[in-house]
Amino acid sequence: MTLKDKYNQYTSGISAISIFVPEHYFQLEELAAIRGVEEEKFTVGLGCRKMSVLSPIEDPVTMAAMAGRDLLENNQISPDRIGYLVVGTESAVDESKPIAVYLHEMLGLEDNCRCFDIKNACYAGTAALRTAMAWTMSPASKGRLALVITTDVAYYDLGSPAEPTQGAGACAMLVGPDPGILNLDVTNEAVYTRETMDFWRPSYRNSAIVNGHYSLECYLEALRKTWGMYREMTGYRMSDYDYLLFHTPFPKMAWKAHNLIYKLEGGMKSIGISEEESFKLKVLPSLKAAEEMGNLYTSSIFAAITSLVEFAPLKTGNLIGMFSYGSGSSSEFISGTIGNEISRWSGSTGLSSMLENRTGISYDDYVLYRAAYEQRMKDGYFVNHEPTTSSPIVYLGIRNHKRLYAYALPGKSGVKTIGIQSSQENKLHR
Repeated sequence: MTLKDKYNQYTSGISAISIFVPEHYFQLEELAAIRGVEEEKFTVGLGCRKMSVLSPIEDPVTMAAMAGRDLLENNQISPDRIGYLVVGTESAVDESKPIAVYLHEMLGLEDNCRCFDIKNACYAGTAALRTAMAWTMSPASKGRLALVITTDVAYYDLGSPAEPTQGAGACAMLVGPDPGILNLDVTNEAVYTRETMDFWRPSYRNSAIVNGHYSLECYLEALRKTWGMYREMTGYRMSDYDYLLFHTPFPKMAWKAHNLIYKLEGGMKSIGISEEESFKLKVLPSLKAAEEMGNLYTSSIFAAITSLVEFAPLKTGNLIGMFSYGSGSSSEFISGTIGNEISRWSGSTGLSSMLENRTGISYDDYVLYRAAYEQRMKDGYFVNHEPTTSSPIVYLGIRNHKRLYAYALPGKSGVKTIGIQSSQENKLHR
């Protein structure tokens, strides 16, 4: 038996998925008016309509915890079934302590659950998924499942070209054998790594530095390379894919990515439909979250999967192609087939209702929330806020260099805290 035949015995992929959408958004038409540019520059040129904005009690940890909590609760997954938790993020809240350990406590996971973070720009989520898949196919998993969570805040300087692409959100995925949503290819990988300075955020900065035009070139070159490698490995052509998903820093980038592949494949002559029709059929259904929430960094490709499951007429066996890109740079093209539980998931991810139930904020509030975001990264910031039904996990601030959280466990009374140890501080949450 060859190694490929051996691994063909195994399956792994996404069995359940959830997304967390922050409760506030800022309309980009208003930002365009404030910045003195035509709104079409943002809504058409970038394809963005709204950006998600964090409230003062939200941060990358609370978003990740909410996504994970919803996934476990809505799918009746007992925490003791999770043996592996990996977080993909480029919005780390500590230079040493991983977000995954905060989540381990907030989600009530077992002590023998392996937990860690992966940092690799926007590619970190896909890297996390790949490690989780490998673990679930190994004897070490002993029938337990993996939980992959991605969480990020895309944050840029006021007035910068990247400002309208800002966003925030988190995704959680249950990974295991015989996946009901997306069965991923475990025998082929098309990866491309190249050192680039197209996008980076030094540890002393809150906002990223973007070399926009160069980053676009790096992205498309990585797509060209990985598409060619994967095509050679599998024989799949563009016409074989029912849907194509792309890392989406802004929706127009997915249009550029699609058009590159369309041209590489010979265009109308070989594909049989126009470039516009191909994009509309194969890509557009996956862009709803990006249009409404902005750049989600590591969650981008998984928000695209969520959008596809929510809005596309998927059928078991549909072939899905996915391109993941992380600046710096690392990238991968991978494919998967839609699983046999898709009818239960179609239109039921919760994405539509979360987008509809948000609250729009004014420009003044947008600036205020930005200031609060920067302030709450500093020691001494603290706000006393009890968890509520709508916000059961809240960020309180930093005191004595410790991040403070309060959260309510599902189905249990009382409030638990992280970082608050003194009796005086605990009085705040009795």
